[in-house]
Parts: sequence; structure tokens; C-alpha cells
Amino acid sequence: MSSVKPYQYNGPTGHFINGSFTSGSGSATIEVINPATGELLATVPDGTAEDVDRAVQVALEAYRTVWRRVPQREKGRYLSRIADRLEEEAEDLALLETMENGKPLAQARMDVGEAIRNYRYYAGVADKVEGVTIPERDGLFDYTIREPYGVVGSIIPWNWPPMHTADFTAAPLALGNTVIVKPAPETPLTTLRFAAIWQEILPPGVINVVTGAGVPGARLVEHPDVRKIAFTGHDSTGALVAEAAGRLVKSVMLELGGKNANIVLPDADFDAATQGAFNAFIKNTGQACTAGSRLLLHEAIAPRFLARLKELVSGVTIGPGWDEANTLATLASPRQYEKVRDYVKIGEDEGATVFHRGTLPDGLPNGFFFAPVIFTDVTPEMRIWREEIFGPVLVVATYRTTREAIFLANDSDYGLTAAVWTTNMMHANRLARELEAGIVFVNNYANSTFLGAPFGGFKKSGVGRKLGLADTIMEFTQSKTVRTAIAPVDLDEMDRYYAKQNGGRP
Repeated sequence: MSSVKPYQYNGPTGHFINGSFTSGSGSATIEVINPATGELLATVPDGTAEDVDRAVQVALEAYRTVWRRVPQREKGRYLSRIADRLEEEAEDLALLETMENGKPLAQARMDVGEAIRNYRYYAGVADKVEGVTIPERDGLFDYTIREPYGVVGSIIPWNWPPMHTADFTAAPLALGNTVIVKPAPETPLTTLRFAAIWQEILPPGVINVVTGAGVPGARLVEHPDVRKIAFTGHDSTGALVAEAAGRLVKSVMLELGGKNANIVLPDADFDAATQGAFNAFIKNTGQACTAGSRLLLHEAIAPRFLARLKELVSGVTIGPGWDEANTLATLASPRQYEKVRDYVKIGEDEGATVFHRGTLPDGLPNGFFFAPVIFTDVTPEMRIWREEIFGPVLVVATYRTTREAIFLANDSDYGLTAAVWTTNMMHANRLARELEAGIVFVNNYANSTFLGAPFGGFKKSGVGRKLGLADTIMEFTQSKTVRTAIAPVDLDEMDRYYAKQNGGRP
């Protein structure tokens, strides 16, 4: 069994405001712990409204006097340089994410790689933001331009720190905004390491970071000079964000939860579908809004499918994320551990069958490890079917008809992702149209990278889209129409005009 890996965090620990790290205005702090061991990694400020106000003032000044004036192509060069530096620090950043988030190191490397690609992608987008022209009429000619909002407040969660940090800084910056990032209190260190790179490259104030729990995020949403909020988190918090932003008529993008249906039709490729269903709920220890946490099996294939799925789940190796032999690591925090544990108890009390309950190996560090659980005989009224658990817990139901499968899949408050497994693409395309989800996987459950494709959900899964080219441009800019006069089509009229200007001479 893996021993505790010695690790010393040597990066910044303060707010990042106006290009410098600072302790902030308050005395309260937050302890950042390694969830695999319970050991203290660092202490960061628990930010105040005053800290946010200062960051907003700085970001607004940087927007008005510096960043808005930087040519778009030059903005792209800044982002490319950030990507280069992230690439140089990639292994250290991946290990840091594993230490503060708990996930397996191989997955952390993928997260950092995606963050690098994100900066490179939007570096290329920066000088390709275009408007439209509108046909002339009545002596008028209109065209549109896309303009930044100004200051964007980015409130990010703890489950993918490098990717979320990149998602909500690279695109807004490329499109001309300045940014204030409020990382999750569980995982601020990855964002602060990014800030050390921003400090080297960007003008002061273009990106700022305020660490803390609830107060900084609430103040960002309420601040009148923050004109756009990009929030990722639980739907209940997202509703509060939308309510507060609505009072100020402020634009919001909400990336919220999911309780995603994974439908396996009788003709599915058995090996691909079982492996896909396994990956869909195990990856990131189930702590993914895109996780395939509801499995819908046709009753004809359910017994064989479940038997194979149990074999796959029984084969996971559980342990600290830094040991690359482990495929399942720790949950990210004690609060998340308690939540997942409580939901398993709820499922048992509701009458669901525990088809499989994994066991933890001996000798684990004193962390928040949780073995996978598979529930069968789950019915739609059960809380474990309807509510987001965010852990390695899979709930399974069977169906007889395709209509029943679609009904079960759509009978949810959420609509982020769904999946269909079948060898008949005509059927897959029909189900993709019927499913109420922002993303539909067909014969895959590739929930690790979406860069270049629109990401977002229906219903309580959120509002707005990120990562897709056109969608992201629309998300972080606003349209301005410029109306001008245009000369008549009679070109002789122009000559008469110039003749008049020339004293009547032709």
C-alpha cells in the first residue's frame, strides 16, 4: 500500500490583486488540506467584501486604461505565452492538483494539458472576433461589433481546478475583458500557481484572484461594476447567483449540476458499453457534473451487463492519487465524503438494492476514501435517482421499451449530458433528438474534454455555453450596432455634390 508522499507546497498563498500577492483586509484564513492524508498544505485568506471591492477597482481601471487598448492580436500573444509557461510547469501543477484535490495523477495531468490547450485555443480566437453587416435601407447602413463586458467575475469549483481556471480566464481575456477569479476554498492553490505565471506575463490588474468561502463570491455577484458572472457549482447556489444578478440586470453564465442518464440499448457493443458505463461514473471519483450516474439498461441485457460491470468495479485500485497504480482516489473534502456517505444510507433506506459495495484496502492514509457502490432496483421517486450525489455511486434501472427509456431519462430536473449505446446509428440519432440534454454522447462517454464544442445544459443544469467557438464569443461579449448614413445609389449625385463643393465647377 502507498505510503504518505512527502510534499511541500512552496507557492503563493495570498490574494492576487494588481499584480501582487497580498494577505488582504481581514484576519480570517482557510486551511487547505490534502484530502488523501488530512495534512495541511497551506493557509490562504478568507476574503472579505473589501478585498473584492479593491480587486474590482483594479480590474476596472486595467480594463479601461490598458487591456481594452491592447490590439486583439497582441492579446493572443499574451495568451500563447501563458500557455508556454503552463507547459513548462505542467508536471508540478498536476502534482499540486492531486495533492489539493485528491484525484489520480494521470487525470490531473490531463486536466493541466486541457488548460494549456484552452489558452492556445483562445489565443487563436482573439483576433477573429467579427460582427455582421446589415443590408442598407432608407439611406442607412448598419454593422455590428462585439465588445467586452468589462470586468468578469469567475466563480469556480473544486473538482477540476486547472481546467476551470483556464475556462474562465482564457476566453474572457481573449475577448477583451479583465477578470476576477474566486476559486473554491478547498482548492485555491492551483489557481494561485496560475497567478504566479500571470504575474510574469500580464499587465497588473488584468487578472485578479480573491480566495475565500462565501463572502467574496457573493460580493462579486452583487458588485455593480462586475458586469458578467461566470459561475460553476451546485444548482441551489446557482439559483442564488441568478437571483442576485437579476436584481442588477447582470449577465450570468451558470454551469450547474447533472444527474445524467446513460442508456444502453439491446444491440449495443457489449464490451464498449460496459467499459463506458464504468468510466462514466468512476472518473474523478464520480465528482463530475457530467458523470453518467444513472444507468438505464434494457431488461434483456441487464443481468449480463451488471455482472460484467461488477467485475470492472471490483478491479479498481483505491489509494492516494500520487501513486499511479491507483485508479480511484479520495473524495475532495470531508464535506463531500459525508454527503456521499449520507446518500448511500438514503438509498438503503429508500429500498434500493445494494448490488455492489466495494471495500477499502488496509493501510490507507487518513483521508476521505470511498469505495464504489452500485444500486439496482432504483425507482424514479427515490432521491438517489433524482439528486446529484457527486461520488462513485451508480444507480441502475431497467426498461422494456425505448419510449420508457426516454421518459426515464428526461424525467429529471437536470439536463446536462446523456448517452446512448447502440450499433444502429439511425436509432442513436433519433434518441439524441429526444433526449433533453445539452450534450449527448453516442457510443462513448468522453466527458474529459469539450474544447471547441459548446458545453452547457438544459433545465437546472444551467444557462449559457462555454468552450464552443461561437458560443463563447457570444457569452463574453455583447453586441453593438453602429448605424451610419450611406449615399444614394445614384453616383451622379456624388459628382453634383463635389461640384457644388468646388464652387460649381465639375
